[in-house]
Formats: sequence, structure tokens, C-alpha cells
Amino acid sequence: MEIESVILKAREIDSMRRFYIDLLNFTEIERQEGCLSIKVGHSVLQFLEEKEARKPFYHFAFNIPSNQFQEAKDWVREKVSLNTENDRDEIEFERLGGRSFYITDPAGNIVEFIAREQSPGQAGPFCMQTLLNISEMSLTVSHVLKAGEELQRIGLTSRDNDPINRAYLNFMGDDGSDCYLLLVEPGRRWIFSDLVSEVHPLKVIVKNIGTITVDERGRLTVVQA
Repeated sequence: MEIESVILKAREIDSMRRFYIDLLNFTEIERQEGCLSIKVGHSVLQFLEEKEARKPFYHFAFNIPSNQFQEAKDWVREKVSLNTENDRDEIEFERLGGRSFYITDPAGNIVEFIAREQSPGQAGPFCMQTLLNISEMSLTVSHVLKAGEELQRIGLTSRDNDPINRAYLNFMGDDGSDCYLLLVEPGRRWIFSDLVSEVHPLKVIVKNIGTITVDERGRLTVVQA
């Protein structure tokens, strides 16, 4: 599975642009008023300005080259504070074969950088242009079981074929994937954060599979490619 693009809502696009472009040196794509689009390896992450009173936030992750975890962590830490959990600023996921660190952007998004053992390495120094892709995108929905059925219908199954569970974070992808959609209901605390999952609208385009949309009420719909 390859996440081609993600479209999210965000307050204060100008602050987000300063954070991602000026501070972290991401590459901006097609600058437009009320919109921020950045290149994340083979993926595109786009923020559309939220003009209502809502303050949308999400959790998403970027894949780091497998050999650049410490270099990436040091590089990011020089520019922005890392999130901590129990006095730690990183975590190892044995089941995933990965290590992660986290930051929070001006919109409150919990941004994860993960290096997976199965991901390719990278020669040369780390920078945002060496990120591989968007590796995870949270989908907070009102009915996890129903949403899971919709994702399974287009070939996205739970990791290791685990049963979809309303109480857990469900990793949805395909065989051998290093990219996942994280299916969850509202109220689950995001690690390395004090925030709990909330429903906010989004759109994810998965290459050769389809477009997945979550609306303001947490209803997930799928249009196959």
C-alpha cells in the first residue's frame, strides 16, 4: 500500500507554512492562499484552512530511511522540541520493527517520524527531502467495525489479520506494507501526547486502490480506483 496524498484541515495556515517550510525545510508544492501542500517523499500532505470554530488535529507519520533514525532525530531536535512520554523522547516498536520520535505542529497534529527495518536506507546526510513517504494516517471514525468492513472491501486488511477491535488502534494495510491507515474511534489517547482522538474531516488517496474520506460526523466512505 502506498499513500499517495492526504488532505487535512488546519487553523492558521500561515503559521503552519512557517513551521513546515521555513523551520523544517519541507518542499512546498503549488503555493496557494488558504492551502499548504508539502512533499513527503513519494507522498503529498495538504492542509486546507479551517474557517469554522473547530480546531482539527490528526496523527500521521513519515517514513525515515532505515539507517537514518538517529541522524533524523538529532536534525529535528535542533529545530523543534521533541514530545516525551515517561521521560523518553523515542520509542521502539518490536512488532513493527521500527523506532519513532514525535513532534507537535502549530495545529496540534501529532507528527511521528519512524524508521522501519524493512524500509530502504539512504546515502548522504538526512534532510526532509530524504523522507520516504507518509507511512501512517489516522482515521478517527464513529463506527470502527463498519469502517473496517469498507476498507477490507478494497483490499486493506488489519495487520496480521487481527480482528478489528473498537478498543484498539487498528493498523490497516496490505501484505508486506510499510504504510498503514490507523482506524480508531474517538477518545483514545495518542502516545507522546495529552490529546485523545477526535473526529475531523480528511481525505486519503491510496495509490491504485482508491480514495478514502471521513466526514465531520466520522462516517467513512470509499471510492475504488
